[in-house]
Amino acid sequence: MPDPITRQGFASIGVSVKIGTTTISNVTDISDIGGTPSELDATCLKDSIKKSVPGVQDTKAWEITYLYDNTDATSDFRVLRGLQTAGDPVAVEVTMPDGTKFATTAFISTYVVGTKVDELLTAKAVAYLQSDWAVTNPVAQGG
Repeated sequence: MPDPITRQGFASIGVSVKIGTTTISNVTDISDIGGTPSELDATCLKDSIKKSVPGVQDTKAWEITYLYDNTDATSDFRVLRGLQTAGDPVAVEVTMPDGTKFATTAFISTYVVGTKVDELLTAKAVAYLQSDWAVTNPVAQGG
């Protein structure tokens, strides 16, 4: 039986971001998914090297950048602004090109990013995470 072929990476083409019940249409950038735990010093007087243990997971706020549009009720900015105004945590889901899904819940805030000559208008959405990212692995292909 031949060895399985391992992909050597995926292009970002096809990454999907869903916030609340809306798939955000014009995402251009997402921040890191996940984070590292804080470092708790566990060094004792008898130790000759500094020791540490992991503490609380520090995921920071999660951000997306998207192309600004507020022309109608389904525009990304207006939908996200509505979630900000409502003030309730909502589902956040990121789907990768291989089918892996990352899901969490978060409070949402959005704002328009500054601009200059010869640039597209952009906005940022900030998700203040209320839970760790749950990972759903893709279904195996052909087997």
